[in-house]
Amino acid sequence: MRALLVLTLFLIAGAASAENSITEYAKACEAEVGPLPAFSCKTGVPVPITVNGNPVTEFKSHMECDRPALLPNGDESDGQCVPHSRILDLSTEKLQISAMCRQKMIRAPESTSYDEIDVIAHNPATGATCWFQAKAEVGAVIDGENVASPTEARDTKFWKSPEDVADDGCGNCHDNDPFMFSPFVGQVWGAVPVNPMGAYFHVGHKFGFGEWPTKTMNLRDNTCLGCHRIGIRETCGNLTDWMTGHKIPEGADAWARNFPATNAMPPEHGLTMPAWITVQKRSVDQIRSCCADPDQPQCQLTELPRY
Repeated sequence: MRALLVLTLFLIAGAASAENSITEYAKACEAEVGPLPAFSCKTGVPVPITVNGNPVTEFKSHMECDRPALLPNGDESDGQCVPHSRILDLSTEKLQISAMCRQKMIRAPESTSYDEIDVIAHNPATGATCWFQAKAEVGAVIDGENVASPTEARDTKFWKSPEDVADDGCGNCHDNDPFMFSPFVGQVWGAVPVNPMGAYFHVGHKFGFGEWPTKTMNLRDNTCLGCHRIGIRETCGNLTDWMTGHKIPEGADAWARNFPATNAMPPEHGLTMPAWITVQKRSVDQIRSCCADPDQPQCQLTELPRY
């Protein structure tokens, strides 16, 4: 009986701790970034799935496509070419807010059930950035029709705790700036706010966000850094290789395995392979060298700017 009482008190304390954590983080984000709106995923822009440049009307599990999602969908999913994910630009005059309603399983286009909902909220004036995530358990779904405001609802049954979000490592991939380009997301890039050189820091270090990388390269005369920063975590890893033809992402079809699709940076460059090599290869080699050994003097690692 005593053991049952202790267990009950432990579970209650854990739930209260999670609720307090989410509430505190929501308050901090509202103060640093601003109040975030409620929204409906069905108003978002669908991310297309194409094969050999043509829209797909019939989908199958683990199919290949031109621009597979680079963010892993997991072993239990239908692969990297799942249709009907949606992206919403919820930005205001002062705030940049992007929401993505992710489909990891094949569902009807009109479905409002999703596997994950992610919100990035960024204050471009100060660089303050907050991250909110709702993620369904395996075999369950998230209702994306009426998504509560992350800063007002503070629903521990919907939005995950900041500790869980930190553990999921969003900032490891978004190590350049809040909004990251990929060929998948780039198809609807007009629906994504951008701030590639602005101030950038994570709100809520006490919840674990201090573990995310905050340093970027400061290479001289590098064509890539003329458009965006190069972070030292995921941008230095798979992202650089995927964007420059050194590695093929999971789910890529024949079209995606050949130039120019293999060399997605810079976007829509329109170059021939010899021209791309002439213009970009030296810069890419320099970046990959610094990724392998960031202590080289030429790499000049610097902290992301704040304010």
